[in-house]
Amino acid sequence: MPAYFTADCHFGSEGVLAHCGRPFRSGEEHDRGLIDRWNNRVGDGDDVFVLGDFALGATARELRRIFGELRGRKHLCPGNHDNRKVLDLPWASTLREILRVTVERVPLFLSHYPCRSWAGMWGGTIHLHGHTHGSIPDTRHSCDVGVDRWQLRPVTLREILDHLAATQGPLEEELARADERQLRRLAA
Repeated sequence: MPAYFTADCHFGSEGVLAHCGRPFRSGEEHDRGLIDRWNNRVGDGDDVFVLGDFALGATARELRRIFGELRGRKHLCPGNHDNRKVLDLPWASTLREILRVTVERVPLFLSHYPCRSWAGMWGGTIHLHGHTHGSIPDTRHSCDVGVDRWQLRPVTLREILDHLAATQGPLEEELARADERQLRRLAA
């Protein structure tokens, strides 16, 4: 069964329509559109890793309905907008702000927030995140999996890896070395 990744759905939020330029006329149309795009890809037995900001503004009842309509076993790394109503949904695993998993033999570091460096970075671990709504560039080893970057739908690891292979951004190692040089200059 394939695994999928997504972030920043913001179910129940009308404000995200204008803020992110999502192509819907109402909050209800937005939620229905995201549910349909999710379910057109994800099967009941698939794992879906939601990297934060699942919902914003929906009632507990609306959230339970939306959650129940979405296919797959859903895992959450909470984001800054995930309140108690979101955290109390029947997620398939224990909630963790940072999750380290291996999918299709690829080690992954999952969190809502983008990191400049992460555990396993030097050993080939890929970092997947949300939060930025596509506003910062991906690097060759880190990727924003939010719906605003991926046609308003969950994305597979194969799609992510193909995207990263074509990314012209810097290697994290180069960024980390630049950070270290800057710190040494500041300490001198």
